[in-house]
Amino acid sequence: MMNGNGMMGFGAMSIYWIFRTLLVMAGVLLVVWVIFRVIRRAGSRHHDVSSTDPAVRLLRERYARGEIDQEEYMRRLENLTD
Repeated sequence: MMNGNGMMGFGAMSIYWIFRTLLVMAGVLLVVWVIFRVIRRAGSRHHDVSSTDPAVRLLRERYARGEIDQEEYMRRLENLTD
């Protein structure tokens, strides 16, 4: 309905602003969710390869026992994960 000033009533405008605010919030949440998923997936790929690969597991054990130094560990780990 129109009021005496020729503008829509307050009720219609408040519904518009509530809807617009909810839409913007949903968009922001969607973007944050997508970023979170991408970061989580990128981190899990490296973790999955190294945790399931028996060669990487053995390399970690050798490093933990002190059989190889950090430089050797990093060099071999890079070779195994490429």
